[in-house]
Amino acid sequence: MRLRHDDGTLVHLAYNAGVHPAEDLENLIAHLTRYAVPVRKRLGVERMGVGLWLSPAVADHLTADRIELVRLRRSLEERGLEVVSLNGTGGRNQEAPGPDWAKPERYRYTMALAKILAFLLPDDIQSGSISTIPIGWRRDWPADLQAIATRRLERLARELRGLHSITGKTVRVGFEPWPGCVLETTEQALERVRGIDSDHLGVCLDACHLARGAEETGEALRGLAKTGAPVVKLGHVHHHTGGSPNTGGVLHDTLTAMLSGAVSGSAHIEVETHNLAVPGRAKGPGALVSLLAQELDWARTSLTSLGLQLAA
Repeated sequence: MRLRHDDGTLVHLAYNAGVHPAEDLENLIAHLTRYAVPVRKRLGVERMGVGLWLSPAVADHLTADRIELVRLRRSLEERGLEVVSLNGTGGRNQEAPGPDWAKPERYRYTMALAKILAFLLPDDIQSGSISTIPIGWRRDWPADLQAIATRRLERLARELRGLHSITGKTVRVGFEPWPGCVLETTEQALERVRGIDSDHLGVCLDACHLARGAEETGEALRGLAKTGAPVVKLGHVHHHTGGSPNTGGVLHDTLTAMLSGAVSGSAHIEVETHNLAVPGRAKGPGALVSLLAQELDWARTSLTSLGLQLAA
């Protein structure tokens, strides 16, 4: 869904389709029909955002076969769906993080996603976002791996700039801090990306991560404002029994900072329900559709309470 702030900022609200992962293009399109379309209809909107998770195999398939990429874009359009963001964690399934940033597979996969996203972006949207892992696991991260990863990020930034010059689309990659990883905090993520390219590399914030007190929200946002590094995506936004009761507050504070101009960002917001949807999947597609619709409706209501209006 698209919402618009009174200053003209366009906010994209979607759900992370990794909750119903597909290992090939046929199943990906089938899952969009089975889950995303009914969710869109329940919300009563003609167009709805979906944050796709593409396995490395699907990403390779789409970059190797232009006809299949066109087919995916048409399938999205025919179903009233649009994509402005991809989940770039990688791995064989949504729960596995895949290779770290010291490995060439991570760079190749991320650039494949960037090329795919540049093609899938709607004609009237100029920027997309990709979330990725926080570099690697800290316990296995000696200085030589850090140097290798830095060179890969520098190459990534150059290639993303080149992609913009060819397509006119800006694709930003956001690193999501997580405990036990090389980037555990927003501050560490800022240190890593701001010296390379703040136009194409940034931070992916997890609202639940902040809401649970892993970081102090105000401090994290002040750090972002100070450095100018963009919030590429705000993810894991949900309001559900068992979820953090402060998620709404974090969403409010983060969006207020972004929309006021205090923090730069592309205003991509993604509902994630991976930990919540297993019971729903056990009960069949209808239960998961209901859960996703409820979560998106809550997020939409939260955004409109901030003064945003639904955009056509």
